[in-house]
Amino acid sequence: MSLESKLLGRKKIKPWGVAVLSAVSVGLPTVPAFAENSFGTYYIVTCAACAAAASFFTLHTSTKRVETERSVVLEHALEPLSCLMGKILVDPAEFEEKRHLVLKRLVETAAELAHADAASGLYWLAAEGSELHLDCVNEQAVQRHFQDKFSRGAEKDSFLIEAALSAAGRSVYDVRKDPDRGRIYMADDCRSAVFMPVRAGGVQQGLLMIQAQKPGHIPKNFRDDKRFRTVVNLISVIREMKKPDIAVRATVPGQNKPPVNDPEGTSL
Repeated sequence: MSLESKLLGRKKIKPWGVAVLSAVSVGLPTVPAFAENSFGTYYIVTCAACAAAASFFTLHTSTKRVETERSVVLEHALEPLSCLMGKILVDPAEFEEKRHLVLKRLVETAAELAHADAASGLYWLAAEGSELHLDCVNEQAVQRHFQDKFSRGAEKDSFLIEAALSAAGRSVYDVRKDPDRGRIYMADDCRSAVFMPVRAGGVQQGLLMIQAQKPGHIPKNFRDDKRFRTVVNLISVIREMKKPDIAVRATVPGQNKPPVNDPEGTSL
């Protein structure tokens, strides 16, 4: 797990932090009020204003910090991934191995964007759309025993296949309070999740499943995060890549051309 993923979700200010700051803010005006015995409208308004300001500042700072951390996670993942993507199209002999490596790293990045505690798994739909087969997981998914296969028929299996065939997927803030809790597949000790369909050109390919152990660790709005959607889109693109044919591989402009000598004797 990267340093960025360890930070994500753990530096976020907790609700009790907001409460403490609000209490301090309310308490500060109380001191002069006690001294002057002047508990009136001015005191009440001052307390309310201080509490509101403290709560806003705390939550705003927390949100900004998480946003920054997610951007750092994506930035650090994309540079090495972009190099590896290029190698996929250059060496046909290692195409399958390198493509799987890229997909695995994208699955890991998706989890890191969600939360440090998140487990992630990538499933592909069978041709007839009646089964999901596990392809890539991160370390946490192995520890929480993500199921290898889902088949239409069983209630929880059907829920995941429906999510894979949907347009927008599904978020679960707390499975114990979700109206579909009896139908939702959750791995060991997990409470929050996002189920995101992987699509290419309108064709359903599979499902990216991310789960965490505590309610709200994967917020409801995470499904709409642009960085997360970028990772999902990259997964679909890599999935659609075809093994290159050496015989027809395009020549890079300027490649295999003899050097041209300039008048000063320096080869271009």
